[in-house]
Amino acid sequence: MKRTKWLIAICIASIAATLLFSHFCWFKRNEHVALWLEGVALVFIFALDYMNRLDDSEQLGLLRQQVEAAKKQADSSSESLSLLKSQGQEQQLRELWRVLPILDDIQNQLRFWRNLFDENRWGAVNEASRIMPIDSSTVLIQAARHSNELWNDVRETFRVIVNADNQIGRYYSQPNPAYRQESLIREAHANLREAEPRLTEIVRVFAEFEQAERTRRA
Repeated sequence: MKRTKWLIAICIASIAATLLFSHFCWFKRNEHVALWLEGVALVFIFALDYMNRLDDSEQLGLLRQQVEAAKKQADSSSESLSLLKSQGQEQQLRELWRVLPILDDIQNQLRFWRNLFDENRWGAVNEASRIMPIDSSTVLIQAARHSNELWNDVRETFRVIVNADNQIGRYYSQPNPAYRQESLIREAHANLREAEPRLTEIVRVFAEFEQAERTRRA
C-alpha cells in the first residue's frame, strides 16, 4: 500500500478513535490513554507526510536528471547536425570543383571544332576527337540537385553535343576523304552553333554555385 493510502487510513482511524472516545465512558475516565493514542496517530501522520515529501523530492531529483540527460542529448544531436551540415557543404563544394573542369573541357573541345568548321578547315584534321568526356554524367547529377530546370537545360545541351560528336565521328570514320559526307559536317556545325551559347550559360550558373558555396564557407 502506498504511503498516501496509509495516511488516509490513519486519518480515518483517528477520526473513528475520536468518536469512540467521545461515546464510551471508559475512555472518558481515562482521557490520558485517549490523548496518548491520538498523539501516536499524529506522530504516524507526520512521519508519513515527511516520508512522502522525501519521496517527492527523490522523484523531482530523478526528473531533473532526466531533463538534464535529454538536454545533453539534444545538444549532442544539434552538434551532430551541424557537423553533418558542414560535411555536406564541403562535399557539395568538392563536387562543384569536379563539375567545372568537366565543363571547361567540353567548352574547349566545342570551340576547337566550331572554329574548324567556321573556317572550313575540317580537312586539316584526319580523325575525330570526342567533345563529350566519359564523366559528363557528373554534370547532370549536380544539375539535378539544384533544379529540374537546370537539369533539363544540361540534358538537352548535352544531347545536341552528342549528336555533333556522332556526326563528326561518322565523317572521319570513312578512311578515304573523297567518300566522306560533308553533310555530316554541316549538321555537326549547326549543332555546335546551337549548343555553344547554352553551354556558356550552364558554365556561368555552375560558376555562381561554386562562388556561393565558397562564400558560405568563408
